[in-house]
Amino acid sequence: MKFIGRHTGNTVFPSPEPGEAVGLNPPPLQWVPEPGSGPYRVTVTGADGGTLFDVETERNVFRFPAKLPAGRYRWNVRRGADERGEWAFTVPPDAVEFLPPSAEELLAALPAERPRHIYFPEELASLAAAHPVQLAILERNVKLALEEGFMRYPDFWRAGGRTDYRSALDEVRRFLDRNTAACALLWLFRRERRAGEYARRALLTVCEWNPAGACSVAGPWGDEVGLSIVRILPAVFDWVYELLSPQERRWAAETLRQHARQVYGLLTEGDYFGEPGNSHSGRLPGYLGELALVLHGEIPEEECRRWLACALDLYGSIFPHYGGRDGGWAEGPFYASSYTKWYLPFFLAVERISGFSFLVKPFFRHVAEFFLHFAAPGMECHPFGDGHWPTESEWPGFQAQNPFGIYAERFGPELARRFSARCDAAIERYELHLLDVIRPEPRAPLPPESRVGTDRSYVSHDAGLASLHTCLACPERDIAVFARASRYGTPSHQHADQGDFALLIGGQAFLAPSGSFGYQFGEPHHRIWTQQTVAANCFLIDGEGQKKNSPEATGWMETELEREDVSRIVMHLEEAYPMLERCTRTLIFNHRTGALTVTDEIRAAKPVAPDWRLHSYAAPEPDGAGFRIVRPAGILRFEVRGPGEAVYSAGNRYCYPNGAAEETVPCREREPQWHMNWRFAPAKEFVIEAVFHPDCNQRRKEEC
Repeated sequence: MKFIGRHTGNTVFPSPEPGEAVGLNPPPLQWVPEPGSGPYRVTVTGADGGTLFDVETERNVFRFPAKLPAGRYRWNVRRGADERGEWAFTVPPDAVEFLPPSAEELLAALPAERPRHIYFPEELASLAAAHPVQLAILERNVKLALEEGFMRYPDFWRAGGRTDYRSALDEVRRFLDRNTAACALLWLFRRERRAGEYARRALLTVCEWNPAGACSVAGPWGDEVGLSIVRILPAVFDWVYELLSPQERRWAAETLRQHARQVYGLLTEGDYFGEPGNSHSGRLPGYLGELALVLHGEIPEEECRRWLACALDLYGSIFPHYGGRDGGWAEGPFYASSYTKWYLPFFLAVERISGFSFLVKPFFRHVAEFFLHFAAPGMECHPFGDGHWPTESEWPGFQAQNPFGIYAERFGPELARRFSARCDAAIERYELHLLDVIRPEPRAPLPPESRVGTDRSYVSHDAGLASLHTCLACPERDIAVFARASRYGTPSHQHADQGDFALLIGGQAFLAPSGSFGYQFGEPHHRIWTQQTVAANCFLIDGEGQKKNSPEATGWMETELEREDVSRIVMHLEEAYPMLERCTRTLIFNHRTGALTVTDEIRAAKPVAPDWRLHSYAAPEPDGAGFRIVRPAGILRFEVRGPGEAVYSAGNRYCYPNGAAEETVPCREREPQWHMNWRFAPAKEFVIEAVFHPDCNQRRKEEC
């Protein structure tokens, strides 16, 4: 009997895929967990058919103990009477060596002297001398911390509390992720006594908070307060260790131990190995590894070893779930800008202690190019997924900081390094991700940079995201088009928006997805508008969009890039629109002029009525037979054509679909958005074509 395969949007993707030439040697093997009891049996055979491995494992992953000779292999997985079936993979001669250390090896190499979390005592002076700009910013952060003081225990869990959950999240991010981290770093590198005392007192203050209450990562009240605690306090404990009395050390270590046990339970009891699509759990392995390293010697070693083994196994196999081998992040650039940073302190600590780097994985070597295309400096919005809208006032520190950082430094390309320097130069103070702003050099050489696109086009087939530009190197003169058709479906922070596209001129959004989180968690706006097809530059069929939180609502792309200055992308969307027999969207983009043509071919078994939709940050104006959108960066002229006359409507109100309780509400003044809709008469077949002619004011003055 065959295995059943992926069944939820959170389920792991099997790897290596059939016929894949792997980038790592040895490649981790991972498969979809199957119902039943008993261990999995993994068999690996060589090109001659001889069995090389025949092992049992309780988890849905297997890591080879040593490098494999270059060549062709086959592997199969069985559980009881069921089996997955044999798949082949190839290990090419240039595959990068990937042998993470064991927990025992890492703990044996761990220095006894502190600090031992990322930095060693003998290199503090040289690192401080090499990072004067970062330390100057930290001084401004510390001044702010001393002015603001300390956070009170969050009480959003009770009626009539002084704060709600969202406000508590903002407050703890300021207190721990910003203020406490900055003070601990400035104490470490400058021995600024007031900074050290703030970090010490902040650590002990949080140790007074109930780890099983509102500060828990596993409680019923929301996990963000707990996530900040386990993200920041391991480093603070290590860096201010000498300022703590023996009794304070024991108290802090025991408190952090309780948090670590919660993290370990979430990862193991929640089966993160099999269901890694839970984004919040995706932050936890690095925090667990850091807790093991800094608490070693303070609590029983067996517990540290178990936590560390879990973190190493996850990073040595399935992670990152949302990150493709070609560098794309399926949840979009907003979430990528933080979810490619949460684990960096642990990665840097492992590098410093062992010399091994998890950053040799193909995703990490390519992600700077993803950011190059989807997060260039000055972009007003960042399609796709949650956070695509301008977010700085809503989530300080995500897109405000530098998403390139360590990836551009180590792997390039050169333009990503330039963008990274530009991002750094714009930082007045750090808001988030302070633990990797001062980065030591790697102990061992890393593989050289390798490109998966050009400076004008990029496609991540793994993540299902494409980016097309006229002049990526000059964001203020660039015309950019982005598109999504992804195998990941529509779960988590992804939207029901297969086939969505956006168009930016000079960094400003002329066509973009609409909606936002809303001012507070719990507002229905995010759930019934922002994440739904109605909010995207897509189409509805008889008023219905794609299914949210579905692993079946997928798409995929055929691409032909930069052939005589023209790129062509065909997005296949039948799985996302099961009510249709045929559904493709074709984008044709001219890299010289920025002109874009979007053609939708739709066929149904019975007559259907499409609503063809566009959204903009500015009001559309009539312009002859079509329309125009005018913003400071330029003008976008466009025309939409289809069979017969379409009924056109536009407005700046959210009209919720499917009879939702709030039928219409005005767009928030903070985020003005306009919505256009073309309703076509019912038919079985449609060809709908839209032609867009963008004009960038800066391009008139100076060509790229």
